[in-house]
Amino acid sequence: MRWFWLVAFFAACGDTSSAAPDGSGGDAAPAADAGPDAAPDGATTSGNLGQVTGEMNLATCPMGAPAGSMCKQVTVSGCPSIETESIDATVAILAQTGTLKGTIVHFSGSGGQGFQTLGTQQYAGAGYQQVFVAWRADWEQTQSLGIKAAGCRPSTILKWIFDSVHNGSRALAFCGEGFSGGSGQLGYALAQYGMGDYLDYVNELSGPPFARIDLGCDGNQPATAMVCNATDTMRLPASLNRWENVLPPDSCGATTNSAATIAKWHDDSIAVGGVYVYPKTQVEFFDCTNNATAVTAMAQIYFNLIQQSGSTTTHYHCYSQADGCNGEGLGTGNQAAAAAMISGCVPHHQ
Repeated sequence: MRWFWLVAFFAACGDTSSAAPDGSGGDAAPAADAGPDAAPDGATTSGNLGQVTGEMNLATCPMGAPAGSMCKQVTVSGCPSIETESIDATVAILAQTGTLKGTIVHFSGSGGQGFQTLGTQQYAGAGYQQVFVAWRADWEQTQSLGIKAAGCRPSTILKWIFDSVHNGSRALAFCGEGFSGGSGQLGYALAQYGMGDYLDYVNELSGPPFARIDLGCDGNQPATAMVCNATDTMRLPASLNRWENVLPPDSCGATTNSAATIAKWHDDSIAVGGVYVYPKTQVEFFDCTNNATAVTAMAQIYFNLIQQSGSTTTHYHCYSQADGCNGEGLGTGNQAAAAAMISGCVPHHQ
């Protein structure tokens, strides 16, 4: 099944520099055009979320949920502009071992229909209860809009988890981890939906891929960017056509796209028109430069915006073939990311 393959296929590659990655100067992926110092007009806050309803305990968890989890089915609806486009999700909750230190929420890649399970045993042993979100259908898909509007869905379920599972605690840490498209869910939550007011720490693994959709889909833009001295693609996959509801003759990667489609891609991006100052949220990026997909260069764009805000707690960790990474797989970066989560997932919103 697609989600099972995605859960298995993530890891990253070696030099864990805390400075801007090599190539973040003139040859790097272009910076977003929204300044990082304030939320421009149109930035969405946590007040513009949907609602979670239909909470129902499941007798058994679906395949792929961590052993020992308790599972619920919920429905997310009421998001602005897609109010009637509800989507179901399975939420698996795994208790910690010993004294509770906080909650870690996991989001998986692609359409988010699987369970992202990096570090499950380590996190439980370190005292964190964990929540794993698996959507019943691609969270990115709307009837006529794009991924930014759909980003309300993971943001809504994050706020519900904070309130209902984490019990709204500020004394305990509330943290998130996402892989590939899952890191996109967290990217929209932070930049466009105000979740920096709740998340203490975020691991962005292999992504987010939607930092600048226009740069990844407009075939007239540079096809590559320099990341950590490696030349990596900027080209996003054809799945963006469906998620962005783009119709022929326009298409992600083409050189003849209409100005309206390019503008839509631009406006639907994480790194445009949002909030990039997270004074109480530590955000770390883990990406592979060996046979990389566009998630690596896209992550650099988002990282650069946060760093330009003056943040001293955001870091970009890049890994190479020598570290066992390939494509979106992180290799030894998996262990580094898990260790960073355990170290960084502490309360900042007290």
